[in-house]
Amino acid sequence: MMIKLCVLALLASGCAKTESSDLLTTGIYADVSARSTGTGTTTVAATLYVGNPGNLNFVELTGDDQLIASYGGQHKVMSQIELLNIVSHSAQFPTDADGAAFEIALERSVDGGAPMSTVTLPARFTVAPVPATASRAAALTVTWSPAASADPMAWRATGPCIADAQGGITGDPGTMMIAAGTFVKRQGQNIADTCMVSITVTRSRAGVLDTHYGKGGSAVGIQERTVMVTSAP
Repeated sequence: MMIKLCVLALLASGCAKTESSDLLTTGIYADVSARSTGTGTTTVAATLYVGNPGNLNFVELTGDDQLIASYGGQHKVMSQIELLNIVSHSAQFPTDADGAAFEIALERSVDGGAPMSTVTLPARFTVAPVPATASRAAALTVTWSPAASADPMAWRATGPCIADAQGGITGDPGTMMIAAGTFVKRQGQNIADTCMVSITVTRSRAGVLDTHYGKGGSAVGIQERTVMVTSAP
């Protein structure tokens, strides 16, 4: 979400980035995650901010500072990706197993870094196909299995002709109904009446963020599945 905000901000006044050599770990906020989309792999990601993430000031790792992601005896230096002033880090592992646990360590010599953040994947699931075309004036049912997990679930929908929509799912019932009228045509010129919409269902599990990040942050493991539907009036 913060990166999406930064892309919007870049169109206006721009984000900022700061070299890690100018910071202690006590001044850093961290978002770390492990995300699987059902392809048999997991992407471990981290985004570091200077202080409040709402300031959209990203940390660029310099010198001997590095993020290390680990799983099952494998240790990978996370790649640093920069787009203008947006800085993120990622590594990929060939597993999406239920309960797979990943460690993310910020290693540096200026201080002790943040050596132990952990995120664990919740259980895998499969979303059943939805109708090829769905009217925005009618309800749409989405189902998945297995269900009845203890982990929180949510959904979101995006597409070029609709306003973004999202919501929580109470419990894990294995089915949800997106009410008629939830999808609303996006405002603006030259917006098509019909388009492909992605509906993503997520199951998430809170992880443990290393307390050495002095400004706090978040850690989460996510299983997400996406189905496509043509949204029509």
